[in-house]
Amino acid sequence: MIETFLAVLNFAMLLFFGIYVSAGFIGIERNRKNALILCCFGLVCFGFQTASVFVLGMETTEMLYPVITHLPLLGLFTVYYKEKLLPAILAIMAGYLCCQITKWFGVIALELSGQMWLSYIVRMLLTFPIAYFIDKYASSSVMLILSKKKRSILIFGIIPFSYYVFDYAVTVYTKLLYSGSQVIFEFLPFVLCIAYLVFSVIYFKEYEQKCEAERYTQVMEIQKSHSLKEIESIRRSEYEIALVRHDMRHFLNNILSYVENGNNERAAIYIKDIINTADRTVIKKFCRNELVNMVISSYEHKMSDNEIVLLTNVEIPETLPCSEVEFTSILANGLENAINAVSLLDIDRREITLDMRVKDDKLLLSIKNPCSCEPEIINGLPVAKENGHGFGVQSIKYVTSKLKGNCQFTAKDGIFALRVVL
Repeated sequence: MIETFLAVLNFAMLLFFGIYVSAGFIGIERNRKNALILCCFGLVCFGFQTASVFVLGMETTEMLYPVITHLPLLGLFTVYYKEKLLPAILAIMAGYLCCQITKWFGVIALELSGQMWLSYIVRMLLTFPIAYFIDKYASSSVMLILSKKKRSILIFGIIPFSYYVFDYAVTVYTKLLYSGSQVIFEFLPFVLCIAYLVFSVIYFKEYEQKCEAERYTQVMEIQKSHSLKEIESIRRSEYEIALVRHDMRHFLNNILSYVENGNNERAAIYIKDIINTADRTVIKKFCRNELVNMVISSYEHKMSDNEIVLLTNVEIPETLPCSEVEFTSILANGLENAINAVSLLDIDRREITLDMRVKDDKLLLSIKNPCSCEPEIINGLPVAKENGHGFGVQSIKYVTSKLKGNCQFTAKDGIFALRVVL
């Protein structure tokens, strides 16, 4: 009698557990009104289940469980709460899958004690802590996944859907699980393997899109910074040009005076000073490609602040033979790494050589800089000696491979070099 009572109580708690967890997965707000609605719904479902047990028996009730419990819950989510059908279905299946946690602990208790009533007590004692743990640490993540694109939702749903079908097919509607068939035993691991592989492919594609967005954001930040500096340079140049124009008559009169008095050496020095003043009004351009020029100019300011000399030989056309955003990501990471390396050296050794050109429809990039100690090259990549470093190298390798190009890192005679062919 006590065992029957515990079985019914456990059955009821498991019902409310599944409803509560599924509601959290679908993102139903935790407030008093929704708690009352879900509680009333659970009581109604439990009433139908109890009536079904008395009229049809436990075995038939278990077979009808999806119809008398899951289907009404799906209606509650989609009709009353206006949730989308696919996320609602998978939220219910994921909630059903989570019910197996307490069931497993109950099986352990039964194996150790041989007492079914103890198994029920263990399951009931663990129901609320497990529900709290899922709600606190997992519900928000599942909710975000179920709010993504249909493709991601389907990938996420492979495991709960497979288990739902598997459990009802081999334990409720048939007893194949207890037949000892190896095909049945190996089916679930097979599905888990397929789900893992498919999830890995989808995750990698989404990771690629995220990296692409981050690179685009990086270029936009560089562009913003460069635009502000360029505006300031234009203003400064306009001011200096105005001064030169204003003083031009004065300059020419002074030169004429030096020449008439036979002081040619002094006139030459004065003319050089005027030329230097005019040169400061020129806005420097490294190449005809605006985006590449922008990136180099931006990093040149950073080098100037760190007293680093930049030697350039840039001969590239206005249009590149590859994605500009992808290439400037490689360029920016390469310059960033070079700046970090030479900033540790004495001022007289702070020098970076940048060489870019297009040859035979291939874009060639070379960045060289002296280094205090040659890094170890493993599998073609320099190994960072400090935590948090090395991401720039990984990014260069990843983007180069994506563009179907090659990159090479070398360190010899105190010179570190990056060479990229696209």
